[in-house]
Amino acid sequence: MNIFPRLNRGLSAVLLLALLAGISACSSSPKAPEPKPYPDLPADRIKLKKLWKTSVGDGIDGDDLRLSPSIGEQHVIAASREGLLQSVERESGRKLWKKETGLPLTAGPAAAYGVVVVATAKGEVAAFSEEDGSPKWKVSVGSAVVATPAVAADTVVVLAADGTIHALARDSGESRWTYNTTVPPLSLHANAAPLIADNRVYVGTSGGKLMGLDLNTGVAGWELRVATNTGRTELERMADIAADLLLVDDSTLYSVGFQSQLTATDVASARRRWQFDVSSVNALAEGLGNVYVSDTTGNVLAVDRASGKVSWKQPDFAWRQLSNPVVVGSVLAVGDNDGYVHLLGQSDGQVRGRISVAGGPLVTLQARGDVLYCWDDNGDLSAWQIRQR
Repeated sequence: MNIFPRLNRGLSAVLLLALLAGISACSSSPKAPEPKPYPDLPADRIKLKKLWKTSVGDGIDGDDLRLSPSIGEQHVIAASREGLLQSVERESGRKLWKKETGLPLTAGPAAAYGVVVVATAKGEVAAFSEEDGSPKWKVSVGSAVVATPAVAADTVVVLAADGTIHALARDSGESRWTYNTTVPPLSLHANAAPLIADNRVYVGTSGGKLMGLDLNTGVAGWELRVATNTGRTELERMADIAADLLLVDDSTLYSVGFQSQLTATDVASARRRWQFDVSSVNALAEGLGNVYVSDTTGNVLAVDRASGKVSWKQPDFAWRQLSNPVVVGSVLAVGDNDGYVHLLGQSDGQVRGRISVAGGPLVTLQARGDVLYCWDDNGDLSAWQIRQR
């Protein structure tokens, strides 16, 4: 049974305190610490200019859903929990098409190779035309899907909540192969998205394992435990890989687990290069030789990609339930529970700018060049351009 009905941009401060104190999830939790005031901004602060903003239904509306916009070359496609799919022009925000799917969506959209793929809590996986939103196919994988599907030239890969990995034909949804993984008795209501590269599928599991499968056959080339926890109870031992994986230079795969480790794995040898103790459920970012991570208590860290040593740590946003970090232009951006985006120096983690971009919690940030795309809890999607004095 899933003990976390909601997981909003990472484990909430209240639940984290309960875990650290060894308190049952069913008992009353202690009050979360109050965040510190925002740090002062420098005189030469970096600013963001709003390019456009649009609304996509009711967004995730507080639910624990992996509904994150897909940023393409020409368009941005977003989905809301009540089943609205919407495509807008990436540069202008002009609406291209809108589709009421009638599906209670929990994961996606993944848009590539002419299709947009989404999934539901009932195990439905559906594909729509990337050009106009028209339906293409719908199949059932038998279990809820809470991880964004991955789309390759002729294959869609889906990780279901029961631990089964499904490879489906991109054109028809027909099953090509399945691979079963073990799900522990207690796990987070979140999974890392499968990652496809160089004819391989990389998957992080709820049991803390990382594996590389052949895309065509589903045969496992290797499997490695990369997230561990030696807690006294099953609750304390949870070490799910819930954050999306990061592959750099097609050679090193970075993964991070809940109350476990950030790990660098050589995909050719399937050997762990290094690991660093940190707890996160947010996607990673990389730049200037660092891997950037926002942890479950609200710290932002830069970890050297080669050595696994901490380059810097920014603690001023503790208990603000941070979004994933993302590199935009020359800086690092991270969002918080109050709708603010904070801009940090990549080299030192110092605050370079701050702006309110939403009226509610920021769920995910994405970037293309010097443009930042913000997706908030209420379904507002906006684009902002870096401006430096």
